[in-house]
Amino acid sequence: MKTDQEYMHLALLQGEEAKRSGEWPFGAVIVCGGEIVAQNRCTEGASKNVLAHAELQAVNDACKALGRNKLDDCVIYCTNEPCLMCASAIFQAKIPKVVIGACRIDMSHLLRERKLKIEDLADDAGYPIEIVKGVLKGEVVHLFRDIHKN
Repeated sequence: MKTDQEYMHLALLQGEEAKRSGEWPFGAVIVCGGEIVAQNRCTEGASKNVLAHAELQAVNDACKALGRNKLDDCVIYCTNEPCLMCASAIFQAKIPKVVIGACRIDMSHLLRERKLKIEDLADDAGYPIEIVKGVLKGEVVHLFRDIHKN
């Protein structure tokens, strides 16, 4: 079985692909029993779909791949702290572990701080959730080095 760093590296590759495509460099990977069941990236601009976030697409892909809507034996690796929409989907799918590369505070020059954080939603999810932050944070922040607000 791979380490959190190895799986996060795969999420970073998804983020790099998104960036090459002109998107925000967000990537996500979902692992179940040591096997990758889904990986995706932000395609919001190309698809003209506000729901095309890396995490939402990865959750959707994992549900399809596993043939179920509960991912309670999976782990999701997100290059960045999931937005509230994505965090809600993650918790609706009952994913018990969320591994995050960089948080919004790590890129405060680019991303505004939110009043509600992923921990707020996790506390309200109704089941225990482990949140691990800072995995390959430097690499994630580096990926955003030449991104500008628009």
